[in-house]
Amino acid sequence: MTDVARETPRVQRTAWLIWIVLGLVISIVVAKSQDAGERSVTGSYRAAVQNWFAGEPLYNMAGSGFIYMPQAAIVFAPWGLLPKLVGEIAWRWTIVIVFSAGVFRLTRLLSHDDRWFLIATLAAAGTGAGCVRNGQSTLMIAGLMMLATVDIKDQKWWRATVLLSLAFAFKPVSIVLILLVAAIYPQMLWRLVIGMGVVGVAPFLMQRPDYVMSQFVACYQNSRVAFSVGETGHWAQLFGMLKVAGLDLPSPVQQIGRLTAAAATLGICWLSARRLPANRNAFYLYAISACYLMLFNSRTEGSTYAMVGPVYGILLSEAWLMRRQFITTAGYALAIIATVFNFDLALIVVKRPNEIWLAPFICVLVTFGLLVQLTRELRLESVKGDTH
Repeated sequence: MTDVARETPRVQRTAWLIWIVLGLVISIVVAKSQDAGERSVTGSYRAAVQNWFAGEPLYNMAGSGFIYMPQAAIVFAPWGLLPKLVGEIAWRWTIVIVFSAGVFRLTRLLSHDDRWFLIATLAAAGTGAGCVRNGQSTLMIAGLMMLATVDIKDQKWWRATVLLSLAFAFKPVSIVLILLVAAIYPQMLWRLVIGMGVVGVAPFLMQRPDYVMSQFVACYQNSRVAFSVGETGHWAQLFGMLKVAGLDLPSPVQQIGRLTAAAATLGICWLSARRLPANRNAFYLYAISACYLMLFNSRTEGSTYAMVGPVYGILLSEAWLMRRQFITTAGYALAIIATVFNFDLALIVVKRPNEIWLAPFICVLVTFGLLVQLTRELRLESVKGDTH
């Protein structure tokens, strides 16, 4: 990689301007939609906050609405207790700031060429616009996860622990990265035990113990319903895609597939951590865990693919600016476009509710390309090791 266009202020300002424009546009849309009917999940978050402090049930036991742990109601309280419109807009700006900071730091791991950040911004903002509009906490945990992987690379163990613990409180799917980190980094294992312990105990410091216990039980029961809905409904994950193709796998087979992929993910990330430079490993740690979540979480939605938007953007930057691979560059560019417009493009081929197939199909292809690239890097590092 050459040093051309490294840390170009104008390019970096352009990237940050894109994030600011996204926040402004979504703020206007949200403000105008308050009287015209909302398309947002924040209503469920806000209701959970109010129910928590009132000592009322958090869950509808139908696997819909608020489906996260009681801790999610607590961490959303700073926004949920604000006047409605103020809280809605403040929350959108918060997730944009956290997500964009994660994208910036992740790209900086690999290159100080600001064109990488600009390209990753275009990919991440494009795939994440729907999440911002809906107010989904997906962008919050994605940003926290990216920031945590960078801190792990820098050996800032406690800060990474706080970020991962906070991500888990917002949304428990971040447990995938947490378990990977705990298994790979001994320095993080005991810290994460403490972090998870604090997350687990925190609700008891803010409500009656009997109420907290009842909500943990309800959370477990509601989660089982939500998982069942994820397996039987139309969701934008690997098994949902296969269902559209006519291959409806039974639940036990899906579970075996998830566990097998989880073991493979751990093995791949373990090798990466021990053979690759720290910055490359940090990127693969986030990228592979995010791809696993997209393909194997039972309730992945089309908008959830915002989590892999930064990965697609970085892979495009590498192919274009570093490796000069035209065909690969074009492929990643098409992957980003197809993911941004995944529902509209899928409807050209199928009818509702089967339009969920395109985003996971693209993710399968990108994951394969990612693993091929990782394998190549592992071999190169192995050859370097043999020559020394």
